[in-house]
Amino acid sequence: MKKNIIFFANTLWFLNKFKYELIKDISKDKKITCIYLRKGPTCDTRKINNLKSIHGVKFIHFKNFFINYSYSIIHSFFKFKRENLIYEKIIIFTIGPILISLLFPNFYKKKTVYVLEGLGRVFSSTKTINKLLKKFIIRIYRFLFNKCNIVFVLNYDDYLYLLENKICKINKVKVLPGTGINHLKIEKSFSGKRKDKKYIDYIGRIIIEKGFYKFILTSLNFKKFYPELDEQYTFRIISPKEDIENLSKDEINFLIKNNIVIKPYLIEPFSYYEESKALIVPSTYGEGLSRVVLEASYIGIPILANKIRGIVEILPNDYRYFIESNNPFSIAQQLAEMINDDEYFNSIKKALKRNIEKNYSVEKSIIEFNANVFKS
Repeated sequence: MKKNIIFFANTLWFLNKFKYELIKDISKDKKITCIYLRKGPTCDTRKINNLKSIHGVKFIHFKNFFINYSYSIIHSFFKFKRENLIYEKIIIFTIGPILISLLFPNFYKKKTVYVLEGLGRVFSSTKTINKLLKKFIIRIYRFLFNKCNIVFVLNYDDYLYLLENKICKINKVKVLPGTGINHLKIEKSFSGKRKDKKYIDYIGRIIIEKGFYKFILTSLNFKKFYPELDEQYTFRIISPKEDIENLSKDEINFLIKNNIVIKPYLIEPFSYYEESKALIVPSTYGEGLSRVVLEASYIGIPILANKIRGIVEILPNDYRYFIESNNPFSIAQQLAEMINDDEYFNSIKKALKRNIEKNYSVEKSIIEFNANVFKS
């Protein structure tokens, strides 16, 4: 009989977008139930249906799972059968589900695997409320991580943070090469040359920690001090649909007035990458590994990025275009220089691709995950 495995994440989109290959691989000899708190951005329904019909994966909202689980417990008292309640592993991603796991029965805690996909917004923010919240979350993490089976992080900076703050024991933490990217799929999508590279892009959530306002003010400085270059390119924001809908009418009008295009996430971002001349990543967000930087680096899009965890692991240590100052005028200066430095990016393109293929492929991520979670 196949053993039961739970995947628990904040959104269905996250499971679909970042864990599809992992779920597909594990479902070969395990019964998998995917639990999510909300749907999130638009998903690739073809992939979900594939996992359901061919691999027998179940997808269920947490509320429904909780109701069904509670009913099963009551039913088990009368039937004396608990097969449906037994799980070999409970694999949990993102902060919301991690905190909810505090409510799990004690006998499940030692079967739980946490994947810390970055420390997140609370750990990056300078707001007083988030600083207080961080202290509270650290206490919960400390309790959960020392009772669980294993904790995965995506970079050694996060590993160090967990150890130095005594959040987790050293023998329980492992480093994964992120979710891994499907570089063969990218190669297929970009079999020809990228055409009409006219956009300077920001790809991410519309939040302060991601550098949203820094990007906007950089575009204003670029327009003012580099008008000849500005005529050739358009600044573009690519964000989740719900984030765009939360922008105020004044903010939308301001973006339109300053010729800043705003687009929603797509299931696959390749049509955006095809048009991208450069990418600005002014984030201070505590990411595990930046998926956007991984993909853009592999494709060969010039990136102007903050030198932070989750990004320094991907780009060379002597990378020429780490952001030197968070002043938007300074970022605009570096952007103007970067746009005209094709020679540099042509010289590092092959090395970047080799590094990503060797260390951050989806195959490597799956192998290391399985080796640590299901080892005999």
